[in-house]
Amino acid sequence: MDGSLERRTIHAIAWRMITILLLGYLIAYVDRINVGFAALPMRTEFGLSNTVFGFGAGLFYAGYFLFDVPSNLLLEKVGARRWMARIMIVWGLMSAGMILVRGTNSFYLLRFLLGLAEAGFFPGVIFLIVLWFPMAYRTRLMALFSAGIPLSSMIGAPLSSALLGLNGVLGLPGWQWMFLAEGFPAVLVGLALYRWLPDGPEEARWLDDEQKAWLKRTLAAEPNRPAPARIGETLRSFYDPKVMALSLALFCNIAASVGLAVFLPQIVASMGARGMAVGFLTAVPATAGLVGLYVLGAAAMRFGDRAMLLASLGLSFAGLIVAAKFGAGGASAIGLAALALAGFGIFGMKGPFWAMTPTVLSATAAAGGIAWINSIGNLGGWAGPSMIGWMSDLLGGYEGGMYGLAMAQIVAAALVWWLLPSRD
Repeated sequence: MDGSLERRTIHAIAWRMITILLLGYLIAYVDRINVGFAALPMRTEFGLSNTVFGFGAGLFYAGYFLFDVPSNLLLEKVGARRWMARIMIVWGLMSAGMILVRGTNSFYLLRFLLGLAEAGFFPGVIFLIVLWFPMAYRTRLMALFSAGIPLSSMIGAPLSSALLGLNGVLGLPGWQWMFLAEGFPAVLVGLALYRWLPDGPEEARWLDDEQKAWLKRTLAAEPNRPAPARIGETLRSFYDPKVMALSLALFCNIAASVGLAVFLPQIVASMGARGMAVGFLTAVPATAGLVGLYVLGAAAMRFGDRAMLLASLGLSFAGLIVAAKFGAGGASAIGLAALALAGFGIFGMKGPFWAMTPTVLSATAAAGGIAWINSIGNLGGWAGPSMIGWMSDLLGGYEGGMYGLAMAQIVAAALVWWLLPSRD
């Protein structure tokens, strides 16, 4: 009876919550990386160098960093329904507002404000998963939720390429159509979250009393359950060596992920691809990444989260090194295969990483600590594009930046090995 009750309860929560949150994160990531597809027309129209474009694209993560921790702490105070809906509605409007770019300064400002608007969504979801799901389910669910990242490239890459083809319709350039069409879905999902997302299990009308009792009993029996945040505990977690190791590992991972997302369309276009072909070729690493999420997430159930975290960093390193050597990731079949391997590791890291993260935090530091790790890690989204843009202008190619991203994966693996001894 308990087994049937457990299955019904977990299925109901996953269907009602994870589905719409996954959709929200997919839309969010499209809005983060679609600037890479707008790069060529915007650079031509406004005279932006690769250095300026990479720096500006990465400014999203500076705004994200500044407001991520406060946002997650406010989620506890305001409630998940109101706060998550607020995040999505505001960021959707800001993403559509990218049509107001008129040059370098406005590009910098609007990317920074977009990061402020989206801050708190991802760590908020991770915190909700910890609050709603027993530990045995978290790796799989976090891997499922993280599927929004590669799915956003698989769907967003050809979609963005198609929208750019609307150039001139109603007098608007294609890049403005792209930002408009991909920004407003976030507003619609935000309104849906406000209507349907409960603040906690006790408010879930779609769980019966028996299911609520089982969930409350099961979660209460687990160690290190999140508790209301204590500022002192949260601040102490910021300089915990284990927290810093996780933060830096995520930094290196996101530097590679976003660096490729921003510049891969330009790399592919420089190899002669045009139109929809750019979108489909750009989606290759993300497609492999979706497989990596499933494979490494499943393997973590057997070999442990730490082992798969290290494996994912090693695969990312190998793929980036080979891709850089054979044509900067797009000039050859070997380059594309290597990028697929890198994507397998880069995206496959998400499940075991976020399942491991809550285990290093005290109960009263969970909300702020998760957001802190996410904040530091997401600064990699500023560093990665900035480094590739600067090195491509300096060296006349993308290889140097990709070698740099590869080396970062080895640094991250060393930190994880040294500071996070196996618990599995």
